[in-house]
Parts: sequence; C-alpha cells; structure tokens
Amino acid sequence: MAEIEFLLDPVGNTLNMWWRNPKLVSYSEESDTSNDVIVYDKNGVPIGVEILGLFPNELNMSKALGKKETLKLLATTNGEPMDYKPRKKSGKR
Repeated sequence: MAEIEFLLDPVGNTLNMWWRNPKLVSYSEESDTSNDVIVYDKNGVPIGVEILGLFPNELNMSKALGKKETLKLLATTNGEPMDYKPRKKSGKR
C-alpha cells in the first residue's frame, strides 16, 4: 500500500509531503517554476517536496494550533480516511 506523509508547520508556514522515507534525503533544490523545494535521494529521484508560504499572511495558523505543534496527516491509497496525528515539537524556547 502506498503512503504519503504530510507535515504541516503552521509557524514556518510550510507543508512537507513525503512519498518515501525522509531519512533517504541526499539533497534538495528550489523548483524552477516556484519557490517550493524538491527533495531528492542519492540517486536523484524525488522523494518529497516542501511547499513554502502555504498560508497567506492574514491567516496565522500558529495562534489557532499552538506554537509548538505541527500536524501529521497520513493519506493512503486504500480508501481509508486520513489519520490525524498531532506531534509536539521538541526543543527549548
């Protein structure tokens, strides 16, 4: 079963999508057609993308979700609903 991992960072205003293991990242580069970042493995195969500036400035998601929380959404091809899993960021303020 194919699985795509979505990581929403409301503070950084980014959305990361992974269709392969993020630990396989070798390098990344900005897209030629947008400010988004394409992430590649060591063989040059795209394994993810980071969408920058997802929300407009008027929409401040960090206030609605809490400043230390990101969202993890898993979507699969089996027709099951997406699974919402909040994750707390670690680190000191």
